[in-house]
Amino acid sequence: MSVGAIEVTGTDRLSEPEVVAALAVPEGTPLMQVDTSAAAHRVAGIARVAEVSVHREFPSTIRVDVMERVPVAYRDSGDGPHLLDKLGVDFAAEPPPPGLPKITMADPGDAELLRAVLQTVGGLPPELRGQITSIDVGSPSDISFGLTDGRTLVWGSVERSGLKAPVALAVLHQPGQTIDVSSPNLPTTK
Repeated sequence: MSVGAIEVTGTDRLSEPEVVAALAVPEGTPLMQVDTSAAAHRVAGIARVAEVSVHREFPSTIRVDVMERVPVAYRDSGDGPHLLDKLGVDFAAEPPPPGLPKITMADPGDAELLRAVLQTVGGLPPELRGQITSIDVGSPSDISFGLTDGRTLVWGSVERSGLKAPVALAVLHQPGQTIDVSSPNLPTTK
């Protein structure tokens, strides 16, 4: 009843050897002596890992279930683009995948606002989120999205986003370069 195999599930961008190295559980270790919490904590130290669980499977396997961070937007930095998840965690400095919106903030140090905006974007219906090419944040009440067709969607603040999203989808077919759903009860286009 010692570690004879390590099974890793849920990886896409991470490699199994990266996860096994961070796990740091040598083969031959008695299974009951493996501190699964400490092992999970070590794997969670990988920036790309959002969630992880480590389990013993008798008679001789350690199972590692990984959930990787999903990029919601990216921002440019001095060393290139950085991927951000819905919590605002900067988890990778690499070229963004196609279609990922770029976020620009007047106050790039406002982590709370960044997190609120990215959670809002991450929670939008896919048919709306897929049309967003840029996210411009001037202030907490001045958020707008650049769309794939070159138009601008004025969002306002993150409040009432659950109402703004269906309204935006309903008025996107209307003519005009600017669609304003900052007041979702009275959307406008111009």
